Amino acid sequence: MILTTNMLIKYEDNSNSIERIIWINEVYTSCFLINIYDDTLPRLKKVEEIEDALTVGDASIVSDDPFSIIITEDEITEKAKVIRDNAWETVNTLLQHGIEKLIISKTRNEIIRQVSGELRTNNKKIIRILKRFWKRGMYLNSLLPDYYKCGGLGVEKKSGDKKRGRPRKMGDIVGEGTNIDEDTKQKFQLAVMKYYYRQNNVTVRFTYEQMIKEFFKDELENSPDKLPSYNQFLYWVRKNENVSEQIIKRRGKRRYELQYRPVLGSVQQEVRSPGQKVQIDSTTTDLFIVSEFDRQAIIGRGTLYFVKDVFSRMVLSVHVCLEGPSFEQARIALMNMVENKVDFCKRFGIDITENEWPSAHLPECIVADRAELLSNASTILTDQLNIKIENSAPYRGDFKSLVEKQFSIFNGQAKSLLPGAIQPDYQIRGSKDYRLSSVLSLKDLAKIAIKCAIYYNKNHVIEGYIRDEEMIEAGVEPIPVKLWEWGMKNRAGRLREISKQQLMLTLLPTAKATINGHGIKWKGMYYSSARALKEQWFVKARMSGSYKVSITYDPRDVSFIYLHDKDTHTFERCFLLEHQSRYKDKAIEDVQYLQESEQRIKQQNKTSGLKEKINLMEEVEEIVKEAEKQSKRDRTNVSKNQRLKGIKDNRKKEIDRVRNEQVQEDHASLISNQEQEKRDESAKVIDFSDDLLLIRKFQQKGLGKKNE
Repeated sequence: MILTTNMLIKYEDNSNSIERIIWINEVYTSCFLINIYDDTLPRLKKVEEIEDALTVGDASIVSDDPFSIIITEDEITEKAKVIRDNAWETVNTLLQHGIEKLIISKTRNEIIRQVSGELRTNNKKIIRILKRFWKRGMYLNSLLPDYYKCGGLGVEKKSGDKKRGRPRKMGDIVGEGTNIDEDTKQKFQLAVMKYYYRQNNVTVRFTYEQMIKEFFKDELENSPDKLPSYNQFLYWVRKNENVSEQIIKRRGKRRYELQYRPVLGSVQQEVRSPGQKVQIDSTTTDLFIVSEFDRQAIIGRGTLYFVKDVFSRMVLSVHVCLEGPSFEQARIALMNMVENKVDFCKRFGIDITENEWPSAHLPECIVADRAELLSNASTILTDQLNIKIENSAPYRGDFKSLVEKQFSIFNGQAKSLLPGAIQPDYQIRGSKDYRLSSVLSLKDLAKIAIKCAIYYNKNHVIEGYIRDEEMIEAGVEPIPVKLWEWGMKNRAGRLREISKQQLMLTLLPTAKATINGHGIKWKGMYYSSARALKEQWFVKARMSGSYKVSITYDPRDVSFIYLHDKDTHTFERCFLLEHQSRYKDKAIEDVQYLQESEQRIKQQNKTSGLKEKINLMEEVEEIVKEAEKQSKRDRTNVSKNQRLKGIKDNRKKEIDRVRNEQVQEDHASLISNQEQEKRDESAKVIDFSDDLLLIRKFQQKGLGKKNE
């Protein structure tokens, strides 16, 4: 068992004590741990001592982190965010001095005294924040206050008739005031967008005055006591304020990027252990693929993602999709990086052992292309997962040379075996159209990429890899998986563990699904779950109407979706209904293609059906016109009263007439059939008259010979 940072150790002799590993030295001999339940500071232990305790059973690894909080940014109150962000600023200031100095009491006290002077806060508060950071997992939301345990706190209250808040000063003169309802909030927001978020840098006071002039002119003249006050306006503006958006709209995007955008990445030239730095990149494959549902339908070229470890050169992640480079797809590639590879490969029918692909951890730093992780959305990796981001400069593929090399191996060597691959003569006139030979689906391409990654990790000898003295003495071969194993044992590794639910919430995309009487509907597919059936969600939806819920999904396999339970901070797994089995094990791209093709067929049938319907209407109109002509001739000298009398007698006469006509038709048909049968029988009679004459002739000739 390899010890990693953030791992939880529980000792059998004290079931109420759980220790978290917060630091391991580079030579993997000693580490610092902190008890997550008491008020003690980190203590030093030997790695060998912990491993022995785990081996004999005196200690065990705790897989469920009691302080792991599954919570989205939208669910956090503004007050909690302020507390968290202020504490995060304090932690970042401390970590700039190095965690090695913080875990030793002497240097820690010196750093705390220095930081307390810089931030103008007391030492006790700083040490309390640092302890909380270490005990609760060492990521951004570990610094959140435990407001979620309190019922109703942070939920916005609905205003009633009574004025909320403290009474106004001189209320007898200026009036009691008014509550801020939803309509007033919308007016606040409109005023902010129209006046405050402008590059002429107007003040909040000016924005408030313009809002009163535009939206509250009648109240100003007739009932000034009903006007929202400036302090109320300022409160709601600050409450809903997005600082980044404000700076961009007031000072411009370029100035924001230059002066205000947070710089969260750092350049580290020396890489000494696995997971310290990884590289991620994508490329469009030189291969045309077909639909999983219809192998005759060519759907274009796929996009391939690789994540590689800089230290060992091992491929940590493989992801295949149809969309171009984007942060959403990069997140899926990063999700695969920390997935258990044995389970991941099983989904594609590939059996491996854990030693063949041993990566399932978070890295310390990611080097990415500007296309994927330059967006503001990428700050989720730094904020939620405490991962440093380094963006390579534009048009500088050499900054990610390792992963770029992986693409050249795949596109250069593997594509020669793949039908539908782009060949060197594709632009030459008269050459074969390679697209027509496409037979591989998106899933097939993923299988090939996975097998190539496994082969590369186990067998590829890295040319030009410079081994240091320790590696040479240990006889480590420059093969990715062997370098990884040696680095994990001898360099401790810069890897971190994280709960699967926390990872899903952070990296997998989210969407809205609808609960109705047929199931949980998302993207035209229907799901259910054990909880939904037990609590009769679908029966209630038929009675009270459908409603929306937030879900998390994996674009690589839509067999399952995940409902986020806000009460327990866990996920409810939802499965496809039986009649939706055609979508099982399919990627979201294949599902979208199938639905679009079916929609096109439906639209084509609508067009042709409309034409046939119009023809039918024209034929019906002709029949009606002819009937009207005949009726007009028969109605001569017949009054309306005469037409209405004797309807029953007329009906009986008509029935008798129809019956007689039917009997006559049947009789005529019978006679016709009998006559046809007689003609057929007569045709079967053979005329033997000529044959009889011939027989008599031969008989006479025979008798004459006999007389002679």
